[in-house]
Amino acid sequence: MAYSVVHLPAMVKATFFLPLADNDGRSLEAEITAVEDECFVAFGAWTLSGYFKGAWRSDTGERQLDTSAAYTVLLPAERVPELEAILRRFKAGTKQEAIYLELVREIDLRYL
Repeated sequence: MAYSVVHLPAMVKATFFLPLADNDGRSLEAEITAVEDECFVAFGAWTLSGYFKGAWRSDTGERQLDTSAAYTVLLPAERVPELEAILRRFKAGTKQEAIYLELVREIDLRYL
């Protein structure tokens, strides 16, 4: 049986965390939907991996707790700045000090 190989450009697996509520408790549902829409338009897909709770130290040294959504997007390496811009727009509409973004380069991606 013959298999065809799909050659893809150098891809990056990007994982980012979006808090469900802002630091003042305001829901960020609309802002998260905007990120989902922008990622779909720009990259054709996004994956919500799930929700989790985490703690982090704020700039003032206080312990903060967030419940966040973990997303993954696969994109060509040269388009990472577009994803960063989407996440910066999200952050600008919130009181968040930072948005977590993890990039894994040179992944072995196969569509079967």
